[in-house]
Amino acid sequence: MSLTPLFPLQLVLFPGDKLPLHIFEPRYREMIRECLDREIPFGVVSYIDNKVSRVGCLAYIEKVENAYEDGKFDIVCRGGERFISSSYNSGRAFLQASVTRFSDVPDSDETVRKLMDEALSLFNELSEAANLKFENPALPTPANSFGFGHLIGFDLAQKQNLLEIKTEAERLRYIIEQIQRSLPKLKSFKDVRELIRSNGHFREFPPINFNIDI
Repeated sequence: MSLTPLFPLQLVLFPGDKLPLHIFEPRYREMIRECLDREIPFGVVSYIDNKVSRVGCLAYIEKVENAYEDGKFDIVCRGGERFISSSYNSGRAFLQASVTRFSDVPDSDETVRKLMDEALSLFNELSEAANLKFENPALPTPANSFGFGHLIGFDLAQKQNLLEIKTEAERLRYIIEQIQRSLPKLKSFKDVRELIRSNGHFREFPPINFNIDI
């Protein structure tokens, strides 16, 4: 049985995301070296409420920015296919699992287009209300539902919900509902600004002593 290395992190990786990482823990330095040698991706799974999520996203290493003499790495990854993990194996220094990749259920193009137009309109309204366009003129325009994930103040659980939804239309409906709830309150925009400012920087996550919800 082929096993995929897993990297539990306090984030959600979406398909298409760019993820710069600073790899410093010995177990994950070993994992990254193996992924580079075998030219395979590793799975990013979120760590929420002291549990490792079963649904994650494959991370493909696009570039090694720095390989330090002490074995640490600065790498740039790109989010790929989503997966459901099972048959966990802790026989190595890092967690591994058997993973099953999955794709979206097809939607009506017309339905998706209408929902995207509505979501973009609300997103622009939200951005203006939070002065995000003034603070960051290069604020990206989401090209699909996952593109909204880091831009509208979602917490980890909401991002994980978005990752697990299996149609583009349902994800857009979820986003529209969340923006409509956020607009009157404007509570999450400090976090949104910090997320936008952090884009492109290598991120170092503290070690996680994780539990697996079997």
